[in-house]
Amino acid sequence: MTAQSYAMNDQSVNNAHVQLLFNEPGCCGMRIRDLSIFAKKKTILTVDELRFPNTGVVAIMGPSGSGKSTFLKAMSELMDENLTHKGKIDITCIDSANKSNKKPSSICSHFAMVWQKPTVFPCSIWDNLKVPLRKRKVARSQWRKLMEKALVDVGLMGELDNDWSKQRAQRLSGGQQQRLSIAMGLLKDSNIFLFDEPTSALDPISTEKIERIIRKLGQDKLVLLVTHSLGQAKRVSDYSAMFHNHEDKGALCEFSSSEEFFKSPASPQSREFIMQETGV
Repeated sequence: MTAQSYAMNDQSVNNAHVQLLFNEPGCCGMRIRDLSIFAKKKTILTVDELRFPNTGVVAIMGPSGSGKSTFLKAMSELMDENLTHKGKIDITCIDSANKSNKKPSSICSHFAMVWQKPTVFPCSIWDNLKVPLRKRKVARSQWRKLMEKALVDVGLMGELDNDWSKQRAQRLSGGQQQRLSIAMGLLKDSNIFLFDEPTSALDPISTEKIERIIRKLGQDKLVLLVTHSLGQAKRVSDYSAMFHNHEDKGALCEFSSSEEFFKSPASPQSREFIMQETGV
């Protein structure tokens, strides 16, 4: 297995509560080392070392301004023009998905990003779903079959018109648009899904549907989920990462299995965050 590496430069911030799991060959899907993110030369986030599994759901939590969303953007190279970053990101979980062994044009091709606000185009459902298929150069004869499978996988097919291909995407509800965004990610054939507070504006029923999809995705993909909801993190995640504000910048302060994290958080920052969020 040949890891894809995206090198930047070096920085080190040690933390005793970040467990370095997934040491065995084939278990580590992504390794981050000496990551620093800057806004106009000011450091706004540091991560000394962090390892993610090949598959599973990782909840990324922390107070506002601790760099959670910025961290996801660094993963997928969706950085703001005012932001720069350095460090090293090694990605291995993409190799099993890259069946053609073609070198990707960008790191972005490995990630499917689902934002807080659904990102659908002002056109038909068909025209939305064909975008990732055209980028992958999938034969047009396969489009309908793949589209229908993706719609079934996100639970949309039974909620759409009989002639769903002509139905306008923007006429769907917010929750349905969010699931359409996930369907587009599935058609992108990405092995890593990044979710940035995908249910913060949704009702409980729509939230439960999204959480069910996230749990299913985590069975054979790596899913990074930024969430402000401790309940959501506890329901869907296998591992938990906690960020905190330290000396005017964000920093990683804890990483462990979610079972261990919620049973006995190791860092004082995690304990304080949980106490503030739950009032206990």
